Amino acid sequence: MKPEVLSTPCMASQATKESEKLASRLVVRAGGCSVAGRKPPNQDAFAVKVPTNLSELKHKGVVATIADGVSSSEVSQKASETSVTEFINDYMDTPNTWSVKSSAGAVLKSINHWLFHHAKQDGEKSNAMVAAFTSVIIKSNTAHLFHVGDCRVYLLRDKTLTQLTQDHRRYTSKTQHHLTRALGIDSHLEVDYKLSAIQAGDVLLMTTDGIHDALPENDILAFLNGSLSRENEDLEAEDLEAEDLEALASKLVDGALAAGSDDNISCLFLAIDELPKAAFDEAFRYRAEQVIPPVLSEGQQIDHFQIKRVIYSGSRSHLYLARSMQDDKQYVLKMPSQNFADDEVYLSGFIREGWIGEQVRKRGVMKIHPQTWHSRFLYHVCDFVDGMTLRQWMLDNPTPTLSQIRTLAKGAIRSMRVLQRMAVVHRDIKPDNLMVDKDMNVVLIDYGTAQAQGLEELSGHIEESYPVGDLNYAAPEYLKGNKATLSSDVFSLGVTFYEMLTGHLPYKPVNASNPRVSNRQTYTPAVVFRPDVPDWFDAALKKACHSIPSARYDVLSEFEQDLLTPNRELEKASQQRAMIEKDPVRFWKGLSVVLFTLVVLLTALLVTT
Repeated sequence: MKPEVLSTPCMASQATKESEKLASRLVVRAGGCSVAGRKPPNQDAFAVKVPTNLSELKHKGVVATIADGVSSSEVSQKASETSVTEFINDYMDTPNTWSVKSSAGAVLKSINHWLFHHAKQDGEKSNAMVAAFTSVIIKSNTAHLFHVGDCRVYLLRDKTLTQLTQDHRRYTSKTQHHLTRALGIDSHLEVDYKLSAIQAGDVLLMTTDGIHDALPENDILAFLNGSLSRENEDLEAEDLEAEDLEALASKLVDGALAAGSDDNISCLFLAIDELPKAAFDEAFRYRAEQVIPPVLSEGQQIDHFQIKRVIYSGSRSHLYLARSMQDDKQYVLKMPSQNFADDEVYLSGFIREGWIGEQVRKRGVMKIHPQTWHSRFLYHVCDFVDGMTLRQWMLDNPTPTLSQIRTLAKGAIRSMRVLQRMAVVHRDIKPDNLMVDKDMNVVLIDYGTAQAQGLEELSGHIEESYPVGDLNYAAPEYLKGNKATLSSDVFSLGVTFYEMLTGHLPYKPVNASNPRVSNRQTYTPAVVFRPDVPDWFDAALKKACHSIPSARYDVLSEFEQDLLTPNRELEKASQQRAMIEKDPVRFWKGLSVVLFTLVVLLTALLVTT
């Protein structure tokens, strides 16, 4: 039986590691052509702004505009030229603190007001300042489209041409139509605004009706392949890359003329060569539109991955070992459960996990690869770690030596320091989320509950009504409803090391039905379960998972050092601690004797009186 294939109609090849390294900035090439054709004067206009200033490029992006003046007006040429130039100039002058939508919206409103009232003052219909207008603003990994009229924007990706805008036309016959929306046509302006996630290698094509009324989409795509006569033939990427965009635009204009276009003819190409890393809001917006895949089994295929083995299948997620048919390497695919398709908190955490994993490029933490192809499915592509969870290692090694504990602790601390430098709080550090390979190297996995300072805008409107992660490893301040901090992760790490050493938890299990009342005050010394553990080693563990955040380690390197060599101050504090911590059995026996003696004495006094 042929394995089932889950894919989108269009899939692009995965970017190489070298190209990923280069894709750290926004690089866009532009080229266009505009001619009057058989209908002079030329009432079309286009303009492009590719900032050379890095600050402008980051905060404003690349701006491209195209406009088509209405033929019924004698001054529509001025309307189109004014709209494209003034839009770019005024947009670039808006404050950097404004969003793209707010900036462009304010500028378009101002331009529309000027065009409409200029024509109203003149009073002649032939002097109406009206133009169809479309702008594309490329900022970071997103194309912002502003559209009114019947100019168009096409996206060329993965050998497919997709129209991104809708014409604002009303047909009075098969050949006659008029614009229902345009700049200057009314005092009230209604603009279509659309966001489109873009990828390196994408090409955006902006056209006036002199192009797309004469050339159907299939002909435009066939033209880009080099021949108008061979419809639907695949476009080779190197053909487009080798072409000068202005020359390509000129050829497309000539093609429209040859096809019988009787209007002004204009087109503009924008080639996306490189992109910076996607901002989280962009990644969230794009990935939130993807669908959760069905449960898969061995032999099935999703996009260009073939499932080799089901690693885990549970109520919250599914893990698969898969082979990429592009680079023949093995990856782990993590997919959300369809049980949580309507759970905003869960899906937010899943998308957040992917974004954080994509930012990580250090040893000791799991890397999640960006989706460099266009997929309609929501899942993560993770590095495959050939090893076992620390939980499994603990089952296989119930009485580890201090040397083994130190080796694994050193790796786990190194992994945690990577997240700390990124200001990321993991919130679910436990033996199940640490992988150990055959060389005792440790890799921290699973960012599903992770929280980063830069992502608080998103999580602010999605309330978490219950603590996330395994509650038995959660810090007491987090269980009580306070925000988890880096110190909370230190607590979880200390509990993990304690359990690795003793096979037990240092505190009583958390009451899952009411975690806020859970008792985290009485620490059980490790010596209770492991009499061979030195006091100074136990003192380091106790400090790491202390119930009071300020009493924990501020610097993880100090924790690591105290696990290697005795800290005299901690050792002294350990020797002076109360007997109830040092030897609870002896303490309670002694207390019982004291209480019994006290009762006997009181009884004797009562009898004598």
